[in-house]
Amino acid sequence: MRLRAGLLVAGMAAAIVSVLGTPASAQAAAWTYIGVYTSKHNCVDAGQMWVREGWNAYECSGSGTYWELWVR
Repeated sequence: MRLRAGLLVAGMAAAIVSVLGTPASAQAAAWTYIGVYTSKHNCVDAGQMWVREGWNAYECSGSGTYWELWVR
């Protein structure tokens, strides 16, 4: 559980750093990679959290064991 929380925090920090260096016009159109989740349920939960934090949309892509979270 601590490892998963640590990975989530690291992913959030990386996304914030990458977004701060991106112009606002590019942020609106570009998808930002957040991380990989082991179930679609976990990916959707994290995506909804990102939307609550101010992002416009999220997308979980993948199947089976690995799901990638993308936000914009």
